Amino acid sequence: MYLQRSSSGAVVVPNVIGGDVVSLPESQNFPVIQGSTGDAIHCAQSATVDVGIKAVETAAEVFKAWRKTPLSQRRAVLNKVADILETKAEELAKREIPETSCDPHWPEFEVTYASKFVRETSANVSTVQGSIPDSEVSGTTSLVFREPVGVVLTIIPWNAPTILACRGIAAALAAGCTVVFKASELCPWTHQLVLEVFTEAGLPAGALNKIQCSRADGPAVTEAIISHPALREVEFIGSATVGRIIGSIAGKHLKPVLMELGDQSPVIVLEDADLKAAAENCVRATVAHHGQICFGTERIIVHQKVALEFTQLLVEATKAMPSAGHAITVEAAKRAHDILEEAVADGAKYLVGNAKYTGRTSLEPSILTDVSSKSRLSHEESFAPSATLYVVKSDEEALALANNTPYGLSASVFTRNHVKGLALARDLEFGQIQINSHTMSVNVSAPQTGFKGSGWGSNGAAYGIGEFLFSKHVSLTP
Repeated sequence: MYLQRSSSGAVVVPNVIGGDVVSLPESQNFPVIQGSTGDAIHCAQSATVDVGIKAVETAAEVFKAWRKTPLSQRRAVLNKVADILETKAEELAKREIPETSCDPHWPEFEVTYASKFVRETSANVSTVQGSIPDSEVSGTTSLVFREPVGVVLTIIPWNAPTILACRGIAAALAAGCTVVFKASELCPWTHQLVLEVFTEAGLPAGALNKIQCSRADGPAVTEAIISHPALREVEFIGSATVGRIIGSIAGKHLKPVLMELGDQSPVIVLEDADLKAAAENCVRATVAHHGQICFGTERIIVHQKVALEFTQLLVEATKAMPSAGHAITVEAAKRAHDILEEAVADGAKYLVGNAKYTGRTSLEPSILTDVSSKSRLSHEESFAPSATLYVVKSDEEALALANNTPYGLSASVFTRNHVKGLALARDLEFGQIQINSHTMSVNVSAPQTGFKGSGWGSNGAAYGIGEFLFSKHVSLTP
């Protein structure tokens, strides 16, 4: 659906606004490269500033009607989206594997959880309701309405493109908002499938508008959209570096931003933990998707009383679990490689594996120890299939080390003492804590919240819908 061809016959992924393909000269086309091979697989149409403005204005016009749709209608559309998504694993694989070089099983995982997030959002549409608070004035009635904010710009990355797009778009639509969806320039055809599914489910044309930009055009188009008076809120998922830029632009125009950024997710392994389970969970969340998950485990903190046994189990688990997929680009693989090798130059040692390339954009899984606090690896997200191991003498030291990071997205604690685990969870400065499970654990009914340098606001279920609503108080005096 919507695909075009250039004069040379090359496939072109277009921008789609109001249900129509945007007409742009071929000079606006840019190649989409498969990172693992270096081959150009197709082209995509890069939006201009005028296209970005048109997307906002189209969404603003459709918002007038969509905001008034009955909740039952929104729920019906979202349930249909979830139904259709569940049939799209094969189609998604055809698009996502070439564009992102992901593991062959990743698209199926994406479809499963994208549909779960959308279905849970649908189930929570009824939370879009107000209240009747007491009034201090006799005879006066106070009514509180929860209103949709309006047009939302949602900027979604490539690493879990279907899950993250569906989660955010569904929440905004459930709230009664309309959406300008800025797809990743690295996987525009994958992201177009999201638009196709929502369209097939009966979403009115213009309630969801999809654009993508080349890296050269992206900054100007993004700023034009955010600065437009009709744009009311931004959702951004991506790196902290770009998040700061988005936040700065939005702040200049007093637009709220929902952000989910990077992390250095820690795992604390206490002396009473099931060490084998802890080791296997750590490795699973380190290696999955070539380490390119913001909830992936990057730091492992173990009590010294069990450090030797745990380390042996961790090494065995790492050797038994091959890396999945590839880095998205050659540049991403090189950054991951360099950040590991810099740590070694600063005195770190590999317990298992190394920064060896196993393909054009793939690295061998590894665990490092003795990482210096001056190394980037100690305070930056590596996005590599690698984790660092730290040994501590007390629970208090483990807690302090876990919290000693600019990030705060996800953390795990392994212990058989649930009271102790819950106590640690309350003191951990992260939005999502797992006790006896890995840092990537997902509960679609619970909030996924960024804290500190990992973002602002919550995604998922009623929590995500609420991010796109504001409270309006109406006082009625007879």
